[in-house]
Amino acid sequence: KQWYQRRVRVLYLALQNRNYGKILTVCIETDAVFDELKEFIDSSQVNYKLSIIKIQGKIKAGLFELVETAPHIKAVLMGTRHTDPYSSELAPFTPCDPGWAPLMRVSPMLDWTYANVWDFLRQLDVPYCTLYDVGYTSLGAISNTQRNPALRREDGSYLPAYMLTEASLERAGRT
Repeated sequence: KQWYQRRVRVLYLALQNRNYGKILTVCIETDAVFDELKEFIDSSQVNYKLSIIKIQGKIKAGLFELVETAPHIKAVLMGTRHTDPYSSELAPFTPCDPGWAPLMRVSPMLDWTYANVWDFLRQLDVPYCTLYDVGYTSLGAISNTQRNPALRREDGSYLPAYMLTEASLERAGRT
């Protein structure tokens, strides 16, 4: 478990200090997206020299569209963790399920905990979406995402996501 964390940290630091070409990424927008998330994606595109393929629609159809648009792509790097829905049985390299696009899912963070993610982001000062600073702990569409009630203060304001101590409540703001 620890070796994944070390390798991802080394990769992140290497990318920060290397002169590389644009990194091909995909963004599948399934519904109305928060403006703050759009701003974060736009700033990440500049900061990390990303070439973003943007696809509107459901994830399954979006992956098929990705394969049509960029048939040379055979694998996708995911931020999936074992605690994510339908992910407890995944391996670091797992083909998409039958009936999905023929892609290999590469998931280097599978064994990371919620705390591991926040330790990584904060220790290396990695930028993240500002919604996490105002009580959101899991981001989806505007229609199914709200601030996490576990982070609500008595005065009605919210603690930042990294202050969540009970990882099982990470998706408490999702409906």
